[in-house]
Formats: sequence, structure tokens, C-alpha cells
Amino acid sequence: MSEYKIDKIEIIPTQIKLHEPFVISKGALTHAKNTVVKIYNVDGTYGVGECCPYRSIHGETQAGTVAFARDLAAALIGSDPRDIHRHVALMDRMIVGNASVKCAFDMALYDLAAKMADTPLYKYLHGDRAKKIFTDNTVSLLDKDKMAEKALKFKEMGFPVLKVKLGERGYRKDVDRMEAIRTAVGPDLPLRIDANQGWNYLDAKRALQAMADLDIEHCEEPVQAGNTTDQARLNAESPIPIMADESVFSPRDAINIVSRNAADLFNIKLGKSGGICNSMKIAAIAQAADMYCQVGSFSESRLGISALVHFDMAWDHIIYHDLDSPLMLSEDPVTGGLQYSSDWQVTVDDTPGHGADFDPDFLKRFETVVIK
Repeated sequence: MSEYKIDKIEIIPTQIKLHEPFVISKGALTHAKNTVVKIYNVDGTYGVGECCPYRSIHGETQAGTVAFARDLAAALIGSDPRDIHRHVALMDRMIVGNASVKCAFDMALYDLAAKMADTPLYKYLHGDRAKKIFTDNTVSLLDKDKMAEKALKFKEMGFPVLKVKLGERGYRKDVDRMEAIRTAVGPDLPLRIDANQGWNYLDAKRALQAMADLDIEHCEEPVQAGNTTDQARLNAESPIPIMADESVFSPRDAINIVSRNAADLFNIKLGKSGGICNSMKIAAIAQAADMYCQVGSFSESRLGISALVHFDMAWDHIIYHDLDSPLMLSEDPVTGGLQYSSDWQVTVDDTPGHGADFDPDFLKRFETVVIK
């Protein structure tokens, strides 16, 4: 019988330039500064995870993820990699928050555990690959005409739905943006909006009411995360359904949003919740509350999004899929994993684990921290 014991952990801070700056109400991103974690069992089998910390959302930096990863790796050496719930509890005892770096370890552990069980991750999570998943594509927060041009381009590329970044104070420019985009793409293409906490209550109320006739599926995080009172007011008044994103990091946050009627929907991100373990709990809370969910991303490569797709396949009430972050990267250093079809359906195969790995030549470009 194989021995189950973590023998070595590698921590690799990487960087990939985006095709063009990705702009949200919190600012612009030009590079994906992702931290890769590889966890090795004593027999040489390993799992891979990654995280993409956003300062303005996580309160984490890449340097910070590497620093904490050293401590966490040292604490995991010699333990059974299959004890994922125990390891997640350990992470939470060692440091508050820091969901991004915790996600990289959680993802690597799940990948490794599924590999050792010789099963694809979606089956390990009791999911079903028959589920049909199609990704949207996201329009950055730019001038109105540029956004309409981008939206039309994405429509012509065949994307079945568009997500649009908004959140400028004063709200009227955001309404003008959405009117221009709806005119450009026509009446039939589904649109979603994401203010990334950019509005206050009054701007959000006026913007959502002004967009009532634009056939928008939902609005993510209209006001500051933590302002549950105003989000609950908006949820009661808005003609457009409200989706909680930055206000739901943890299962405890999810319970708070449900109990306060502060959103109709959740956006679940592995990098926001600390990985698959806590995301499963959030999905279960939403399921119990009879709420639909979306899965979303930061600027992960195809590796991180491959793990997210496997998670997505475990839940029927996840019906919205924001899986476009790898399309924004100027290079694809990932082997295996998810594939995009011509109509933007996202698929994975039955390779054990999440099925993705990094090209060794890509990782050699960066310093590797080894904990044994």
C-alpha cells in the first residue's frame, strides 16, 4: 500500500502579462502575478494549485502569499495530504483571511487527493461531466465607445453572454455605457454587469432603475462590501437581481447575506473563499436557500480555472459561468486541463485530478522556494 505523507512543497511566484490592461472600478491590472504551489506525496505524486491575489479585493500581495506559503508548507510536511478539512482548519488557525494563498494550497491538495484516488476531480467532488458549461467574456471599464466596440467584437467571436464592468461614481456614464453596448450588440445577447463596489446606495439605485429596460441578467456587488444594510435595500428595490461577490468570502458571509436578504445570487470564486473546501460550503448554503450561483475568477491561468470547472460540475444550481481569465493572458503556460470549444463551451476530461499542469520550462523562468 502506498504511503500517504507530504514530502515536499514548492512555491513559485510567476508573472504573465495580459494582452491589454484589465480595468475595473478598483483600478487597472496589467500582469497576472500568480503564485503556484506544488505539493508532493512521498511517492512522487504531486498536486498543483495557484492563486491570484488582488490587493484591492483580498488585501494580499504576491510577496505576502509567498511569505505565508513558506510557513504553511512547513506546517504540512509529514501530514496526510488527504486530510483536507484538517489542513484548511490549520490554515485558518495560522492566519486570518488571506483567502488567496489558502486557495493555492487547497487546490493542490484536492488535485493530489484525486490523483491518489485515480479519479478526476469532478468525480471526487461527486459531480457530473455531462453538465453543459459555457463561459462569458468580460468588457473592461473604458470609454463608452470603446466598450461598445469591445462588446460587438466579443459577440462576433461567438460568446453566448457578456459581462460588463461598471462602477463609476455619478452613475450616468455607466448608464450611457450600457445603452451604447445594448445598441451595439442588439436585443438578444444576454448582458450582466459588475460594479465591483464602485457605487454608493444612491448611485446604485438610480443606475439600476435607469437600466431596467436593457434586459440585464444581474448586477454584481453594487455597493461597498460589508454595507449589508444598503445592499439589502437595493435587493428589495432593484429591477435587476443583485449578486453578492466581494461580500461573500466565507460561509459565514454567505449566511449573513441570506439572513439579511441582501442578494438574490452568489458569485463563488475559489480564490475568494480559500479554495474548494470552503466554496463547497458556500454552494451548499446557497442550495439550501434555493439561490442560483455563478462561478468567477481573478486572473488565474487555465490551471486554476480547470479546478474551478471541476467544482462547477458538482452543483446544478451554479448556472452562470465567468471562466474567461485565461483568455486575457498573453501566454498559456498550462498543459492539459480545460478546453474552450468554438462556441465557448468549456470542457474537461477524465484525467485524474484537475488534469492541468504548468509547462516546466515556464516555471524555470521563476525562483522556486522548496520546503522539505
